Amino acid sequence: MPSPYLRSIKDWEIREMVVKYLEVKEMFEKHNKPTKDSEYISFKILKELCDIMFDMKEKHHLIFKKFVDPKKRKFESANKFTPNEGEINFMNNVGLVFHKVMVARELKYILNYYTEDSAGYQETKASLERNLVRIELLFRQGVDILLEMLKSHQDNIHLITFCIENQDFCEKQFNKSLSSLLDIVTEKTDEENVYLRTARYYADSGWFGKARDMCQKSLEINPQNEEAKSLLIELQ
Repeated sequence: MPSPYLRSIKDWEIREMVVKYLEVKEMFEKHNKPTKDSEYISFKILKELCDIMFDMKEKHHLIFKKFVDPKKRKFESANKFTPNEGEINFMNNVGLVFHKVMVARELKYILNYYTEDSAGYQETKASLERNLVRIELLFRQGVDILLEMLKSHQDNIHLITFCIENQDFCEKQFNKSLSSLLDIVTEKTDEENVYLRTARYYADSGWFGKARDMCQKSLEINPQNEEAKSLLIELQ
């Protein structure tokens, strides 16, 4: 049985996992291109990515039980959540990305500090190229894995508000419209009621300006939504 503390923070931690993953993916894509100083991503960026991915792995183990025997699907005995298939696939993807980035970091270090005529230089260069291609592929696969995982986290208000507040970023990273993403994280709840629920969350949190904005969005979809009109009056 998960501890009361873990139950209280789970939704927020899931939101943070999603955000960090998408940010790391964007960071890799932004820097994984030739520059005037190098034809490859820098050691500094690879080190930063590695550190972030390591923290993500640790966050997973804060919330979810670890495997003690992956072949038998046996987990540790702990007061944590037992991950479902989607969560396991996501954690595996994060782990693979982390290890590939760690290898790429060390290969880049070798290229930076050993001369081109040293033994194995070209082999190291080819290995780095293969690792970078593999990381890119893992991130592309990771988006589909992440979307599948989110289906088991419907009604997570922290995920819902993140998608709404960061519409352009989410649409770009997931290659889906905001409406399609909200369908996934809300089990196809009517959009007007998604915005209404978000408005209530903002109001309860003391973010009255954001709450009014969400009420307005709900009323733009359905001007006759009495709950939205009533809440808007309260907020004003």
